[in-house]
Amino acid sequence: MEMTVLLHLTAIGTAADLIGGKIPNGLIAAGLLCGAAGQAISSRGAGLACWLAGAALPVLLFGGLYWLRMIGAGDVKLLCVIGGFLGPVPCFFCMLRAILFGGIISAFLVVKRHNLFVRLFYFRTYITQLLKTGQWSPYRRENDGDGQFCFSVPILLGLLTMLGGGR
Repeated sequence: MEMTVLLHLTAIGTAADLIGGKIPNGLIAAGLLCGAAGQAISSRGAGLACWLAGAALPVLLFGGLYWLRMIGAGDVKLLCVIGGFLGPVPCFFCMLRAILFGGIISAFLVVKRHNLFVRLFYFRTYITQLLKTGQWSPYRRENDGDGQFCFSVPILLGLLTMLGGGR
């Protein structure tokens, strides 16, 4: 039952991200509450520490990417919901799978859009500027649609493969 709720929350968040470009905070709040309740009930209270560790892990591991604006806040929060339901170790493996699927999708998009060298030059310029000036600036720009995609899709794919039986 809990995994069905998690899967539905993640799928709804992904659909909202694809349609409107944002994952609703109400959905995230509901997911965090459901995950905490599920952990508390299934582990007789000891699961709240597992919930907290799982929900905090994505912030610790992806917080820097959000700060640089390489990933959206909604994606990090969606991973927090997953971590709250699954706990830190399965969440870590889900995040690894999401990164793998994100890489596959990125490679496909670079080939489809014929912009490998443009993307590599953009990244090199960004890192060079950051190291040279020490000044932070967002990696993603509003008008740079050619270099973006919804990371919630790889997150959903990572979760599906986790729930499908792998670790």
